[in-house]
Amino acid sequence: MANLIPSPSVNLARERILERVRELMSQRQNVKVLVVGSGRQRQWLDERLCAGGVVQVVYSDIDVEADVDLFCDAHDLPFTGGVFDTVITTAVLEHVLYPERVAAEIHRVLKVGGVLYSELPFMQQVHEGAYDFTRYTLSGHRRLFNGFAELESGMVAGPATALVWALESFALAFSRRSTIRAVTKAIVRIAFGWLKHFDRLLVNRPEAMDGASCTYFLGSKIDGCIPDTDIIARYVGAKHLRHT
Repeated sequence: MANLIPSPSVNLARERILERVRELMSQRQNVKVLVVGSGRQRQWLDERLCAGGVVQVVYSDIDVEADVDLFCDAHDLPFTGGVFDTVITTAVLEHVLYPERVAAEIHRVLKVGGVLYSELPFMQQVHEGAYDFTRYTLSGHRRLFNGFAELESGMVAGPATALVWALESFALAFSRRSTIRAVTKAIVRIAFGWLKHFDRLLVNRPEAMDGASCTYFLGSKIDGCIPDTDIIARYVGAKHLRHT
């Protein structure tokens, strides 16, 4: 029955960006990949990262129900510096207490020139209860990973997905009973889930970025940091303010 209820979100980036990550990894030998906060993505990611090449993927998480190679806290990754060619983290850093520290740890364990792929929510309601702390604009996402030269960034899901999330949260605000909330969620997703597909029309429109539900960042590790002025100059939304 749950399979008949549509997801409130689309993901317009992950398949394409993971293919690009695989192409970048194909230029290296003995590639090692770390997935931070992998949850139960092992089979799905193995199919996309390991096809056609020799890649060692290490899956990590703090959740005892996750399908991982090791349990560890991303604030203190148990690896020496510069051992991984790629780090992947999707919808994870909004759940950690100190995102900047986790970003620094990711930077530390990557080789110089190593690749990071990150997805972070912006316009999304709480989805992990008490373990949900932070949201990022695309500019904030870039600044969090300012130790990386940007290869690409953009929208994972846009304002249409954000609208579906908001409608669902509005409806859920009227009840705390789990059974009623489950039924309410199913009704809203069936009735309004189709709206998310408008994001496919908006994915390349800068005006839509200011209301994106989720953004992505693909970068390559550098020595040093990208200046804040460069990050501000990369803003792609519609509100072009100028401060002195």
